[in-house]
Amino acid sequence: MSPPRLRLGGREIADWCLALCAVAGSVAYIHAAVQLPSRSGGSDPVGPAAFPELIGIGLMGAGLLLAYELWRKRKAKTAPDGNGAQPAARHLGLLCAMVAWTALYYFAFEPVGYLLATVVYLFPMLAYFNAGRWRTNAAVAVGFALVVYCVFVKLLYVPLPAGILSF
Repeated sequence: MSPPRLRLGGREIADWCLALCAVAGSVAYIHAAVQLPSRSGGSDPVGPAAFPELIGIGLMGAGLLLAYELWRKRKAKTAPDGNGAQPAARHLGLLCAMVAWTALYYFAFEPVGYLLATVVYLFPMLAYFNAGRWRTNAAVAVGFALVVYCVFVKLLYVPLPAGILSF
């Protein structure tokens, strides 16, 4: 008797493709980042040249984590949710809404300013994915925006748009 064969559905194949593309893309991205010329001079041995490499490492980590998750658990067949809609259709609608919300954030970033645009962008998403925890979501949205602002503006001297908060 032969061992049972694992059958992959369309969604699982797409997830595996995403994981493999993320890892392959991160390898190409890291390779390109290493090839960037470094500016010599200055007292900072790492400098901003390390950021592309860190982004590539983060992308590789995300791809490997997705591959590990797919390898670790088998997906159960999905049934329609309580509203009668198929989960795939519901997820597609959610994905489209997130893409539209991110595009709005992108266009509001400069005129509204980093701090306000980021808090307004993050809070509704946190409220949706972490429902009912209003204070925690607000603290995370404001805290994340402030920490990133301080890192870029105060430590790295990278100006971020002040927008309507500029006095």
